[in-house]
Amino acid sequence: MVRVVVAGATGLVGKELIRQLEERKDVEFTALVRKAGRLRSISGRVNDVVFDFDDPAAYQRLGTEISCDVFLCVLGTTLQAAGSPEAFRKVDLDYPKAFMERLASLDSKPLFGVVSSVGADKPKGLYLSTKAEMELALVGSGLPYVIVRPSLLLGSRRDFRLGERAAQLLSKPFLFFAKLLAPRSNLLWKYLPIEASAVAHALLLTCLDEPGNGSARIIEGLRLQHPIFVIGGE
Repeated sequence: MVRVVVAGATGLVGKELIRQLEERKDVEFTALVRKAGRLRSISGRVNDVVFDFDDPAAYQRLGTEISCDVFLCVLGTTLQAAGSPEAFRKVDLDYPKAFMERLASLDSKPLFGVVSSVGADKPKGLYLSTKAEMELALVGSGLPYVIVRPSLLLGSRRDFRLGERAAQLLSKPFLFFAKLLAPRSNLLWKYLPIEASAVAHALLLTCLDEPGNGSARIIEGLRLQHPIFVIGGE
């Protein structure tokens, strides 16, 4: 039985991870949450553990009180929601780094899967620069890792975002024609919007079904979009 821990389980990708983990009988899964009970409508099996992300001592619970073979970090916010660049970087960089440091100190190194962003390899601006720093910290942590780099995430959000709502409306016909006219264009698919459920599926597929040893993988473009459609029968 693989023991999976999810940080960020109440977010867009996080909820999809919990939904998909609920369907798997080969895992035990724990969600680190600020408030208990928020995931019960999604999963009856999830072990939701109240976790203080701002308390350095809380991270010591990993590997002792909280067993972990695979750690999935899908923490994320926006500058508007966070209120300041410092608060944004705390969620998207400082918290993930604290998890990396704790997990790297364990004798048995868990696989660390994380959602980053397309463009993190050539960062510009606060958002991508923060994602790039997070990726560099993970690569240097000594942990086996899987980094997924989606473009604009599609899915049902609690807050209204005009640009993302417009992308939701346009995405289905655009994806249809992209599949029809350019099914193997990695450059095109790298920047196309993607459903949060597909990102969760790709992350679980890579971390649980194709874990390997000493993993060091970055998933983007066609490889990440693969769950949306079958490319040439692959």
